[in-house]
Amino acid sequence: MRPPRPADFTAEVTLLPTEAGGRQGPLVQGEWRAVLGVDDVNWSALMMFDGAPGPGETFDVEIWLLLPSEALVMFPAETEFTVWDGGTKGLGRVL
Repeated sequence: MRPPRPADFTAEVTLLPTEAGGRQGPLVQGEWRAVLGVDDVNWSALMMFDGAPGPGETFDVEIWLLLPSEALVMFPAETEFTVWDGGTKGLGRVL
């Protein structure tokens, strides 16, 4: 279920291949709660997407930040970030 407010931003995320430390299998369809890292600062986020992307795949996500009033300044367009979920599992770029 989508949060009751519009997404904070849209991004492109690439999952790392399994052999590079990425996930063992695809994401659960539609939702991923993870931590986004920018400049050694981490932010909790909810990502919503279509399908069930697997290791090595690139896909677009809508992102809701847990603390948008504090975190949004860290995510202007073209910002690159890591996606952490028990280790770095992907790389992203704000669209």
